Amino acid sequence: MRIGKVVGIIVLVVIGVVVGVAAYLINLDVDAYRDDIALAAEDATGRELKLEGPLSLTLSLSPTVSGEGISLANAAWGSRPEMLKLTRFEVQLQLLPLLFGDMQIDRLILIEPDILLETDAKGRGNWQFETAKAGQAPAGDGGGPGALPQIARLLIEKGLLTYRDGATGQATVVRLDRIEAAAASTEAPLDLAVRAAFNDLPFTIDGSIGPLKSAFGGAAPLNLDLTAAGLGLTAKLKGTAQAAAGSLDADIDVSAANLSGLKPLAGDGLPADLPLKLAAHAAASPAGAKLTGLKLTLGNSDLAGDASVALGGARPKLTADLQGKRLDLGELRPSGDKAETAAAKDDKPATKVFPSEPLPLDGLKALDADAKLKLGEVVAPPMTLRDLTLAAKLSNGRLELKPAGVNIAGSPVQLSATLDAGRKVPSVALDLNAKGFDVGRLLTETKTTDLVQGKGDLVLKLSGQGASVAAIMGSLNGGSSLLMNEGKVKTKALDTAVGGLTAVVGMMSGEKTEWTVLNCVASRFAFRRGIATSQVMLADTEYSTVIGEGNVDLGKEALALKVSPQAKSATLNVAVPIKIGGSFTEPSFRPDELATARRLGGLLGAAIFPPAALLALGDMGTGEDNPCLKIAKGGGKKAAAPAAAGSTTPKVEEVKSAVEDKAKGAVESVTKGLKSLFGSKKD
Repeated sequence: MRIGKVVGIIVLVVIGVVVGVAAYLINLDVDAYRDDIALAAEDATGRELKLEGPLSLTLSLSPTVSGEGISLANAAWGSRPEMLKLTRFEVQLQLLPLLFGDMQIDRLILIEPDILLETDAKGRGNWQFETAKAGQAPAGDGGGPGALPQIARLLIEKGLLTYRDGATGQATVVRLDRIEAAAASTEAPLDLAVRAAFNDLPFTIDGSIGPLKSAFGGAAPLNLDLTAAGLGLTAKLKGTAQAAAGSLDADIDVSAANLSGLKPLAGDGLPADLPLKLAAHAAASPAGAKLTGLKLTLGNSDLAGDASVALGGARPKLTADLQGKRLDLGELRPSGDKAETAAAKDDKPATKVFPSEPLPLDGLKALDADAKLKLGEVVAPPMTLRDLTLAAKLSNGRLELKPAGVNIAGSPVQLSATLDAGRKVPSVALDLNAKGFDVGRLLTETKTTDLVQGKGDLVLKLSGQGASVAAIMGSLNGGSSLLMNEGKVKTKALDTAVGGLTAVVGMMSGEKTEWTVLNCVASRFAFRRGIATSQVMLADTEYSTVIGEGNVDLGKEALALKVSPQAKSATLNVAVPIKIGGSFTEPSFRPDELATARRLGGLLGAAIFPPAALLALGDMGTGEDNPCLKIAKGGGKKAAAPAAAGSTTPKVEEVKSAVEDKAKGAVESVTKGLKSLFGSKKD
């Protein structure tokens, strides 16, 4: 619309000059009437028109009027004196129609037009002209628009169009290198060829638009058949627009061999090497916009469906119903990952796992949404999700993911979540329920390890608040539960991976077998203000029962855990309790000296855990056959392996010596192995 106003302003100024000249065509000294022309323009606009260069007339059946050094004053509050500056213009007219009051322009040429459109701090535009002199009607009044002149050919060269926002001070510049337009009549389409640049980003527009009567407020629709190219994209638009209503009804088609051309706008935030194809039918009006029959492919990802945006409310509202066969998030990662680049350059090891940078949540407050999404496959390296169905509702900054389903590692998972960015302190909540979850397959598919096989039931119910991941983790409340039925661990590989852990916690037999049977695994943590306290932590194998206790401080990223093995064979009494401390990035492991001494002396008593808390896991649906639940029903005690004959309580010195001789090497290897599991690179 603003460009239309600009064209109107230019045409108004030039036509004003031409009309003044045409009235005196019989006079060859056109330049003598410059003052009359300037006065007429000022009466019409309330602005001073300067004609600094000479005016000339070539008289024939197609007279040509030309002039140089023309300028139209800006609003009094404007940022520069001139709203319009024009180095040269040339107009070729049809003489006979002009004598009967019908202006037909064969050719209009504008050389180096410099147009400034701007607003003041209150939003008033400099294109809004003041009322004319006292006693005269305001410019533009008169019972309706005048007759629209017919322009057969328009040429603009080396132009500049600038829009300046008075509230923000930001300026947008369009460089008009060359614009050519031609139309047989005002009722015919206008053939258009534009070579320009938007903020130094070149683009082209070719095609047709018209008829011109519709472009200037006519009731008939404006036909569009345009192709635009820029930033490596090619966009085609074919349909109609209603100028008076501000509406659009057209087919759009956008394509690109890759997205590298968008780098000046997005930097490294886009995957540069992916081809793009987008097709849809677009309908737009002041009330909003809608895309129907949407088909989008980006690399190996695809999306189809309908989407609309409604305007007029407190915020725009997005409604969408989309489906796709595949969404490859790995492929869609930025081509220049700044985080990875920075990490590669930074030699200092990370001291924290959870980032403390504020989350980008402001976008959630900018619009409301009600969307449905169904995807056959979501590739999120190193894992792949399948059969994802998701319903999302966003209102006043609160994002709610309604009960959604997804298949992870061949196992169905149900989840719901909320993220409320509308509160003073953002809050999050997550409910996840996965029955018969294939833990072994997940670890294998994510290329974490192939050492474990087994299925179990997993339940998460957590909530927290904060503006960063670190703050949220440090405020978590709720709980987690995991109960696995029979599984197995690859003994030799596990022993190699964690540096002898199987021997230390009594998971191996004296004769090493390929697999160690996991009768069950049970875990329950209670979360309060970011501290996860173990209520149950148990793994029962054919050779030992390993019990854990302690807590994990997610806010401080500190570990305070103890793993106590209870061997089922006298040959495995080397297994010793281990204390796990330190931080997530620098965990520490050491034997519990007193318990180790008692173990070495054959005096370690029964391992105790809260049977009531373990029995509570029975509500997860595994039934009473789970071995962990059977252990709990036995009172929570497991008989210790018999002590060696004739053993006595060792002295303190003997304890220290025994710990050093029999546990030090094993624990050191465990430390190295477990550090690798926690991601620590230091020995």
